[in-house]
Amino acid sequence: MKEFALRNLTALVLIILAYAWIRYTSVVGFSVVLFLIIAAAAVEWIRLCRPLMHHYAVTGTAALLVACSFTFNIPEITDTLSILVFLFGLYFLLRVRKPEELGSFVRDFAIHAAVVIYLFIPLYHLLRLKQMDANYLFFLFAVIAIGDSFAYFIGSLWSRFGRRIAIYPVASPKKSLQGLIAAVLFAGLSAVPVLAIFPLPVDRITAVWSAALLGLISQLSDPVESLFKRAAGSKDSGSILPGHGGVLDRVDSYVFCAPALYALIRFVWV
Repeated sequence: MKEFALRNLTALVLIILAYAWIRYTSVVGFSVVLFLIIAAAAVEWIRLCRPLMHHYAVTGTAALLVACSFTFNIPEITDTLSILVFLFGLYFLLRVRKPEELGSFVRDFAIHAAVVIYLFIPLYHLLRLKQMDANYLFFLFAVIAIGDSFAYFIGSLWSRFGRRIAIYPVASPKKSLQGLIAAVLFAGLSAVPVLAIFPLPVDRITAVWSAALLGLISQLSDPVESLFKRAAGSKDSGSILPGHGGVLDRVDSYVFCAPALYALIRFVWV
């Protein structure tokens, strides 16, 4: 009961802070806070991956380049990626001094690249949504939260009274097909009241199936992060958020969902 109360209290505080952050900060202010959030998640992710050769100055420089690219469009994202290939290549060229270090070179190079590709670039699409309209972010956060909540509730209820069908036995053993269906269904249904509160230039039918798709994608994004935790033998990515684990545990759903909604808005909602 104490853990449940602590979890709910933390969630309430996070909701209030997130609302103020989305609604009242400028684009630059939003980007600064977003950078700090992703950086905290990146530190947790790097600790899970345990690279033998790593320097935070290198990944920090890479992260700043991505942040500037999304916030000011300087440099453009394609140029940023080219610069990062050079940056990582130069770091390892100077870092690898012993033949025995070659064994971890490829793995550690991939970890440096994945910090950018897996975390910073996808999650910086939240800034893209903010730049278009803050209500896009509220739509995203609301439908995912509702879908996840019903997935957990239906999945737990089904495990008590019926046979639960596991879909990710290694990544997330507790996630079930029933929970996945519930996430898609209730995320889609939530689009109607969410649009009434946070109006957006999209017709209701499109919003409903888009929200259902986001509910599905969120149920794929979370288990991918869980694979990293399973590989590291860890239950949570960190312990900074009481009752919720680490920062990475809170943002994992948006790694896939933020770019997905941005693509839907650009290519379908227009």
